[in-house]
Amino acid sequence: MKKRIFLLLALVLIAPRLWAENQKVTIDIKAMTCSLCVISINKALRSTDGVIKAKASLKTHQAEVIVPEGFDNQALLTAISRTGYSGEIQGVVPAP
Repeated sequence: MKKRIFLLLALVLIAPRLWAENQKVTIDIKAMTCSLCVISINKALRSTDGVIKAKASLKTHQAEVIVPEGFDNQALLTAISRTGYSGEIQGVVPAP
């Protein structure tokens, strides 16, 4: 019985450290002028392997992308450049 409780306690304390956290990457995107720009960028980001969620905004000229911790953010900039736009990473924070 004590062994079972010990194992359960160990799992509860250690397991959360093993789970990867997601992060939110904010990217400034220049030259977005219309809703078609936003659609193109959203499609490119969302089709990038590993991207969990992506949303570009014409109002802020930014995209917010949720990716797993340790994700290569250069892949996001590459996806944006394939649409004909350029992006610059403004920040990376833990995702809520």
